[in-house]
Amino acid sequence: MSLPRLVFRPAYLRSSSSSLSCRPILSRSFHASRFDLGIKILFCGSDDFSLRSLKALQAIQESTQNSSIESIDVVIKHEKPSGRGLKGHRANLIIAVSFGLFIPSRILEYARFGGLNVHPSFLPKYWGASPIQHAIINDDKTTGVVVQTLHPEKFDAGRIIAKSDPVDIEVDTTIFPPPISHPESPYRKLESKLGDIGASLLTDVIKNQHYDHVVQQRLPEVETGETRKRAPLLTTEDSRIIFEEMTGREVFLRSLVFDHLFCYRRKLKASKKAQHFVRMTMGPFRLPTPEEHKSYLKGAKESIQWLFVPHTSPVTGKRVKGKPGSVALQIRPEEWVCFESCTVAGKSKQNAKAWDQVDRKAVKLFSWDSEKGSK
Repeated sequence: MSLPRLVFRPAYLRSSSSSLSCRPILSRSFHASRFDLGIKILFCGSDDFSLRSLKALQAIQESTQNSSIESIDVVIKHEKPSGRGLKGHRANLIIAVSFGLFIPSRILEYARFGGLNVHPSFLPKYWGASPIQHAIINDDKTTGVVVQTLHPEKFDAGRIIAKSDPVDIEVDTTIFPPPISHPESPYRKLESKLGDIGASLLTDVIKNQHYDHVVQQRLPEVETGETRKRAPLLTTEDSRIIFEEMTGREVFLRSLVFDHLFCYRRKLKASKKAQHFVRMTMGPFRLPTPEEHKSYLKGAKESIQWLFVPHTSPVTGKRVKGKPGSVALQIRPEEWVCFESCTVAGKSKQNAKAWDQVDRKAVKLFSWDSEKGSK
């Protein structure tokens, strides 16, 4: 399904609250050629997850001449401010999906039906900007989607009016996953699945008129049974490998939402005088197989930080010549994770075989740059 031709309108999202600053946004608008038949939606979204909900709303709008949706104004975040005033003032229902900005109470009060939000977690668990990432990092086995009302004062604190069934989080620890930007990466596959489920939930809410406050009062309370847990926006610092604290699986799961992780390398000169700490990034990651543990890693001393693991054919179980293999990195005693390539700051990218030529006695990896006092 292709979206209609969009008309771009610059706008700001402002709040009278002193704690909220002006944020630049860009509005895109399309309207059905209908008279005043029902709800006028101001849709606020910013990524592929939100696009799925938007397409679902468009499908409702185009499904019949008697559609309950008269118009849809689309607001997206924009880097640079250009213009004044929040466009889409005709709206009587605000829908925010993966928007990242707080919808001010004055906007919600103006809309007759208030606001709705599609959120990819079982709230109140993982309220915040990165619920899918935190579910993966924390090794959750399932997650889900809810539709909630928009709270006028807090993020993700509205009333839940629809809830999906649990969704399995599936990861394969035996292969190097594709980059996060690839649609077949574990993160993107989960995001797409949750996006489709969220779009379906939102469709039901609209068709059943559960956006209406009067109808909501007759609905039973929806409970997820989860405790409140924050899922803040992830930063580069969250991609740090912390030796002696993390397990191999924790490192692997973290790599699924970052592609590459980092630590610091320090090299000793022949005079035994240490060089400065240098940042080193690694990835993608996988976990060693039971056969690799038996063949290459069993009995390795705690002082050994990395070992070379040759590429083995999944069919014959024999080494394959010409393949770079991987490096097994010991995170803590008997906890290993394999990476495919690495890059030391200021140098070219190295595959596993090239990194294996590094003198283990002359180079050591650290979680922190102690010269800068970072920890």
